Amino acid sequence: METLKLSKPIMINGEEVTELPYDFENLTAKDKLNASKKMKAAGIPLSIPETDPDYHLYLFAEAVCKVNSAIDITDIMRMSAKDADKAASIARSFFYLNLAE
Repeated sequence: METLKLSKPIMINGEEVTELPYDFENLTAKDKLNASKKMKAAGIPLSIPETDPDYHLYLFAEAVCKVNSAIDITDIMRMSAKDADKAASIARSFFYLNLAE
């Protein structure tokens, strides 16, 4: 489990949160499918998973929810744009960089 330190705190369940723990190692195939389903439900089309920053952000949200089920995707979507970019980059790095290994 790792943690993303937020550059701008967000309110989650009545508390100011300055960091979000996440866990990609324990995500399942179902969790990845849930990220896609949540994107579609929000009206966001999925393009190429390897390069889609929206999908990467939803994967990050799933990794956060894996650590703390009291956090919802709507909580994650209140992050600043800067923090969202960092979160998406973390997910992309975990899943898609160095695929040739």
